Amino acid sequence: MSTAHRAAVSLDGAWLLHLPGESETHQVSVPGTWTTQVPGHGDSHETVRFQRALELHKQAGRRLVLCFGAVNHTALVRVNGNEIGTHIGAWEPFEFDITDAVVDGTNTLEVTVSYPPRYGSADEAGFLEHPLGKQSWYGTTAGIWQSVTLEERHPVHLLSLAVRTDAASGEVTIAGSATAGADAARVRLLRDGTVVTAAALGVQGTDIAGSVTVENPELWDLDHPNLYTVEVSLEQAGEITDQITRESGFRSFRADAGRFFLNDREIYLRAVLDQDYHPDATLAPEDFAAWEDMLRQTKALGFNMLRVHIKRPDPRYYEIADRLGILVWTELPSWMTWTPETAADGHALLRRLIDLDAHHPSIVIWTIMNESWGIDLASATQRTWLREVFDDIEQYAAGSLVVDNSACEPNFHVRTHIDDFHVYRGIPESRALWDEKIADFAARPDWTFSPHGDAERTGAEPLVLSEFGNWALPHALDQYDADGAEPWWFALGADWAFGAAEGTGLMPRFRSLGLEEAFGSWEELVRQLHHAQLVANRYQTTSIRLHDDISGYVLTQLSDVQWEANGLFDMNRRPKQYTAEFALANGEHAVALRPQTYSLYAGAELPVMVTSLPSPAGLPEDAVIRVRVDGETALEYAVPGDREERMLNIPVPAAVGQHRVEAELHGGGALLARDAADILVVADTAWTGGAVRAGDEATAQWLSALGVPVDVEADLLVSLSFTAEAQQHARSGGRVLVLAETQDALGSAFDYLPSARLALRAGDGDWVPRTEWLDRRGAFAEVPGDTILGIAFEDLLGEFVISGIPGPLRAAIVHSAIFSGWLRGAATSTATVRWSEGSVTISTLRVRTALEKAPIARAVGHALLRAAATS
Repeated sequence: MSTAHRAAVSLDGAWLLHLPGESETHQVSVPGTWTTQVPGHGDSHETVRFQRALELHKQAGRRLVLCFGAVNHTALVRVNGNEIGTHIGAWEPFEFDITDAVVDGTNTLEVTVSYPPRYGSADEAGFLEHPLGKQSWYGTTAGIWQSVTLEERHPVHLLSLAVRTDAASGEVTIAGSATAGADAARVRLLRDGTVVTAAALGVQGTDIAGSVTVENPELWDLDHPNLYTVEVSLEQAGEITDQITRESGFRSFRADAGRFFLNDREIYLRAVLDQDYHPDATLAPEDFAAWEDMLRQTKALGFNMLRVHIKRPDPRYYEIADRLGILVWTELPSWMTWTPETAADGHALLRRLIDLDAHHPSIVIWTIMNESWGIDLASATQRTWLREVFDDIEQYAAGSLVVDNSACEPNFHVRTHIDDFHVYRGIPESRALWDEKIADFAARPDWTFSPHGDAERTGAEPLVLSEFGNWALPHALDQYDADGAEPWWFALGADWAFGAAEGTGLMPRFRSLGLEEAFGSWEELVRQLHHAQLVANRYQTTSIRLHDDISGYVLTQLSDVQWEANGLFDMNRRPKQYTAEFALANGEHAVALRPQTYSLYAGAELPVMVTSLPSPAGLPEDAVIRVRVDGETALEYAVPGDREERMLNIPVPAAVGQHRVEAELHGGGALLARDAADILVVADTAWTGGAVRAGDEATAQWLSALGVPVDVEADLLVSLSFTAEAQQHARSGGRVLVLAETQDALGSAFDYLPSARLALRAGDGDWVPRTEWLDRRGAFAEVPGDTILGIAFEDLLGEFVISGIPGPLRAAIVHSAIFSGWLRGAATSTATVRWSEGSVTISTLRVRTALEKAPIARAVGHALLRAAATS
């Protein structure tokens, strides 16, 4: 928005901040979040006072209006000690006429900013009863977080303006309010500075309304973001007293028969969730030019939509999306505690946000609730409220789609334009469960809608996987201060993902867990985590696109926010190491590569299913699939239609190691899409070590399958449990390998201090995936692949982990282990420990049961035997 007939002075910059109980002041920047600028206050709920001086020279016949973009959460404004007014709410602009409170010369402006208390009372609603979005996750982003300006206006001026456009009719509708005294109002529509059409508006007291129509408007679209300038003027006695302009555009967006249509052209939604938090967890970027460049990069990655998550961003965000030609799915800021008053306030806020922002052609979807936060869907009263709000917003935001509750288990939809759902599954651990869940979702299951008999489902709502994604820690060391102190937000993750999101003690933990030795450096660990994120995101994206009945997805997420490390970019807006590669799975066209196995024996061919995936845009006539192995073309064939599926047998080098197999879609002289898989080649050779003793028939059969000679006098005993025989063997100085497939495999042998247990994996392994790693030094040096275990190892990942080994009173050699998030929930999965006069190697890797299915189990099995025999 720009204004004419108004002289504006920015009040952004340095302000003084008074904290309660402190005599000294702090200097903070406005706009900005004071809680992130004053050390030690990142999660503060204090009431504070901002102050600055104003040098003014009053002009006769002009009014001085103080304008705030947004203040979080309650703002009490005083000028020269006189109370001017109060505004409540974090997301909307507000203004006060301060003409009668100021004097020529120096004036004092004060803004007392209050944040809701942590706990509510009969007198005041608590923090969780307000629509504050994810500030319960990332800290209280309190303060004057958008710009402040002082405007000099004619006494007759506009106070509010709502603009709506309709692509079918070419009509622009105006509704606004003004101060008293206007006797005429007018709207002009301009394109690239040239007036296209104009019309008079009706003036009824302080209300202004009317419309203007343009024939055959140029439509706003992804590749052609055509914008019009809407100029609204007030007049008094033939003189223009005030004028406001807003950029808008014409476009249609609808859902029909399970598909999305932009300007009557079918599109597939390729969206990314954007928390729109910025370095230091502020609500708005310091540099909007840099932020616009960031969103250009986002579009270059193949995304055609941003899902701005449960907040209203700085309105310049929408302006950037308008200019770039990228769709926006925007949402009502969430609350967590239901009251009828909170619900009514939320509904009213959503209507006001639509008034403020619906002129942006980029905004095509509005969400009322997210994952039923702030609503109990078991309550018939609250479900009725949700349906009634949906019915109202469907009409109020006409021309856009509405989601009642962006759902995840165990919540659901009641009535919605989009049948969307959130699914998180870790890769490789839960790859099979992911595939099953997505296939079930693609079949339009009952569980996405209310089971209470009040679902209003048409069956034509497009299916959208509206949240999925995987974590990868950022470099993080750049977040420490000059003295080496950890960032304040490291501790905020303690309450999330079973503690896996807490970063405190990160680097000492990196070293104490043996990760520095296993990976060689922090940088190498981060690199492998970034590669694992690429593999998982690419696999899940192509899995969704394999199902023609799903019409889009929303990847979580664009950038990290503090401890929530599932971004394609880190919190400083730097792309993670493999983010650019993800674009080839996320474009208009896609190809899916599905190996039937991720490990094979040397000399065998790799069976793969290659599918070129349909696009509403269609494929170029010269489209071909090219299959490459280690960068060399293995075969190539033409693609006859939009979707072409082939089972192929690909020759893979016989050299033992990790080999990259790629399926590429080429057309029109360009690489359009790529999918890839890391394939491990292992030697189908017999055991070259000595004989081994079998503790039971199952291990005897396993050893035989590995080509290992069995001898009852051998020094190494292998057993499925730490039996009395195995214990006696260790007491006599022998070596024991326990393949721990059941939780009681250790018996009571490790009960006494220092103790150890077999336990289920900690955490959920889905939203924050578990990472399993194998130390490839020593006995495991011949096992191919990275230190982090990839999809080839999915059948080896056991149900249990070993807790208590190693520990302060029982040293151990760790061969494989597991962690989640910020290196939390750590436990071993293979370790060698001294026991009595001998040694015991325990492994929960399923090397025995996976042997027939996964050739890599042979290499790991041999390595386990070597480790147990030599450690």
